[in-house]
Amino acid sequence: MNINSDNENDRKEMESGFQITNLILLESTFKRIPNISFNAPNVHQETKVDVNVSVNDNTVFVNEKVEYIQTLNDVEEINCSIVMVGIFEKIGESKLDDLEQFGNINGAAIIFPYIREHLTNLSAKAGLGLIILPPVNFTKKTN
Repeated sequence: MNINSDNENDRKEMESGFQITNLILLESTFKRIPNISFNAPNVHQETKVDVNVSVNDNTVFVNEKVEYIQTLNDVEEINCSIVMVGIFEKIGESKLDDLEQFGNINGAAIIFPYIREHLTNLSAKAGLGLIILPPVNFTKKTN
């Protein structure tokens, strides 16, 4: 029995068959009012995530938009919109044939941490402390 061969087969099965070739920030807007209510009990925070996928041959384009809005008594205190696109290429013999499904679930999940990090940095620079978005389950989002 060849242990190295077994490990190589396991490694190949674990690979997704996709690689990210580019990640581009398309849009980033951030607005805040001068006086923010940080700990008011009736502050409302809303996060919207929108994913659009297009496929061209073996290339998957994932356009992901995240909007973060904080309001207090119908006054918009913070408004942020971030759009990133990830470009993924199918490589080798991937077991996944539905490229659109890959984009909506895996591609979106790969891009999201970059958007979270961008918003966290913007909020720190805006003197708000850190806005850290919760993780999103893209598997449930597509159902």
